[in-house]
Amino acid sequence: MKAIILGGGGFIGTHLAEVLERRGHSVALFDIKEPTWKVRLDAAMFIKGSILDLDAMRRAFDGQDVVFDCAGILGSAETFDKIEETVQTNITGTLGGLRVSHEFGIPFIYMSLKNVWFNPYMITKRAGTEFCRMYHKYLGHRTVVIRGLNAYGERQKWGKVQKVIPTFITKAIKNETFEIFGDGKQIVDLIYVKDLVEMMVRLWERGLWGEVIDGGTGVPVTVNELADLIIRLTGSESKILHIPMRLGEPPQAVALADPTKAKQLLGYYPTTDLEEGMKQTIEWYRENA
Repeated sequence: MKAIILGGGGFIGTHLAEVLERRGHSVALFDIKEPTWKVRLDAAMFIKGSILDLDAMRRAFDGQDVVFDCAGILGSAETFDKIEETVQTNITGTLGGLRVSHEFGIPFIYMSLKNVWFNPYMITKRAGTEFCRMYHKYLGHRTVVIRGLNAYGERQKWGKVQKVIPTFITKAIKNETFEIFGDGKQIVDLIYVKDLVEMMVRLWERGLWGEVIDGGTGVPVTVNELADLIIRLTGSESKILHIPMRLGEPPQAVALADPTKAKQLLGYYPTTDLEEGMKQTIEWYRENA
């Protein structure tokens, strides 16, 4: 099989590429920049290009067997400062990928989100989900959506976009104060990235076209519990400071997968224990942060 990964230079894209290569598939990474961190790839091709460039995607898609779309602008509060850019990339870019993959008759696997929050990032990813469903229902295109929850693991970026786990881990390593938005009782679903990409590959292998499947564990963890776990595993002296909620995130948020469909249709449930996955992730950040 020949697979092309949109956003292939990113956190989930590089882990997905590693899994595909280990299974003997040919992989092309399509992105505006190469992977920041060294990845375990032997023969993957990097193609520099934008998902807003239809001609570049046409050249890249030619001869491919499947498209995995992991591209997009990330962030919740951060995307309020670039609403138009987020819409352009996350909606127009997704539509471009759908259009070109449909032209070539190539299946399209889309990484979306479960959270129903009102910020540009979440709204645009929901729109992408609906366009995938539309292409399948009315145009007969082979599409499937996996709604990822809070994926974590090695190589996830920290800094400008405040993803909770890399932010907490890097602060813990430096013994810096954790700033938690709201009361910290928000519920998150934490899935190790290697489990998430395994689910994505199985979506392709089983041809579950038209489906929308949750990519998560269904196990609730509060933000406070996550902070305490990271402090304990790192042996950190970090303290916790609760601050006002940021824009675009509800104070009593619940982001939780229903793993029933994944178990039934994929025959798979995430296998990595949270503490074990977090230990491996922390070790990577100790070496690289």
